[in-house]
Amino acid sequence: MIHINAPVRVRFAPSPTGFLHIGGVRTVIFNWLFARHYGGQFILRIEDTDEKRYVAGAAEDILESLRWVGVDWDEGPDIGGPHEPYVQSLRSELGIYQQYVDQLLLRGLAYKSFITSEEIEVMKAAAQERGLKSFRFRSRERDWSADQVAAAEAEGKPYTVRLKVPLSGTTSFHDLVRGGEAINVNNHDLYDIVLLKSSGMPVYHLAHLIDDHLMNITHVIRGEEWVSSTAYHVLLYQALGWDMPIYAHVPNILRQDGRGKLSKRKDDVATNRFWERGYLPEALFNYLALQGWSYDDHTEIMSRDELIERFTIDRVQSSPARWNPDKLKDMNGIYIRQMSADELTERLLPYLSQAGLINATPLPEERAYVRHLVPLIHERLEEMQEAPELLSFFFQPVEYPNPLLLIPKKMDMPGTIATLREAQSRLSELFIWDVPTIEASLRTLVDELGLKAGQLFGTIRVAITGRTVAPPLFETLEALGQDRSLDRMLAAIQTLEEASETM
Repeated sequence: MIHINAPVRVRFAPSPTGFLHIGGVRTVIFNWLFARHYGGQFILRIEDTDEKRYVAGAAEDILESLRWVGVDWDEGPDIGGPHEPYVQSLRSELGIYQQYVDQLLLRGLAYKSFITSEEIEVMKAAAQERGLKSFRFRSRERDWSADQVAAAEAEGKPYTVRLKVPLSGTTSFHDLVRGGEAINVNNHDLYDIVLLKSSGMPVYHLAHLIDDHLMNITHVIRGEEWVSSTAYHVLLYQALGWDMPIYAHVPNILRQDGRGKLSKRKDDVATNRFWERGYLPEALFNYLALQGWSYDDHTEIMSRDELIERFTIDRVQSSPARWNPDKLKDMNGIYIRQMSADELTERLLPYLSQAGLINATPLPEERAYVRHLVPLIHERLEEMQEAPELLSFFFQPVEYPNPLLLIPKKMDMPGTIATLREAQSRLSELFIWDVPTIEASLRTLVDELGLKAGQLFGTIRVAITGRTVAPPLFETLEALGQDRSLDRMLAAIQTLEEASETM
């Protein structure tokens, strides 16, 4: 097992360029579990230095989505902390980053580049024409004298600040997920990355690193797509003379077919969509914790406390995880079945309200009715958004667009009409309307009519629900009530009679 010195400090630093990706939540969970397991702190920081891709409201969605999943933070933009502000644009306004850029320039470890993006594109195209597979930008300006730089500035030319990456040698770092083995990068394969844009805004490479240092981050747990950039970060730490955090690059989550990463464009991966569809945060948290990590080869259902106790970074896999929506739905169903009927009722009310089946603020009698219906679907429910469809016939009139569905196998229309009439008559005679009484009456009728139970029960089911698949029949009849059940059976009989006249 890898030794970790406690206490630890980790962070999640999303960019507000859109909704929170479910893969990002998985990375959050790994960081959060790591911090809680080792009695450390988890920090939330908003990295909004990408002005072009900034999306209004995205930061709020990030915070709201994380709260819903059940992740809390010890320091962050909404609760403050000893290192505020926790939003990079605000930190930039305070000049936090500029002072370190000035240091790098003064020591000759960075340089001002006056080459425009258009000029770089021309250089890149020329390199491709020469057969170079990859273009590594190294500007001649890295060797300019102070007078040359001053002359360019005097002309009012805009400039970026770039890191002066060594031309030779190797840069190395260690990764906990890969067993702590060294990853070596040839500096010749790197290029001079931008640290400060011409607008004066720092780029991710610089800003996140300065913030990590100032906020005393001990471990950087992030997606493996950042492995290729880590050499630049190592060089920056060395240039600034700071100790590096310990890196752990967690595996990507692949699409269900294994062909590429989960994509915002191709997959339903917005975190807010999962609560809209009715996933329990406990189930989603549990499932995501298993995307690239496992406790053993068989344990899957774990509470947060159990996950905190059991999570260690050495159990994080280096190979990609694969998204399995069916597995997630199954797990959500397990969590739903573990809920009490009262709790499930409260969770379902908003979905039924949104579907127009009950009032936005449910009346006491509506709440009681839903509570009565919950046991009928409790075992079948996998997403809470399924409840309105499963229960709609309890609230709305039933229609029979295909009357033939009322006719059971090996029965004809006249026989079905006669059977429904007899069943409707028999049920109308009941003075007690509960499951045992209804079941006894209908099972006796099955024997008297010489039918199979499925034939009688099937036609009654369609008559009262309009569906061939519905919750248990006797419980459904009881929940609908005697009057509505009998009225629907009469309506079904009338529908069959009208259909018989046209055939």
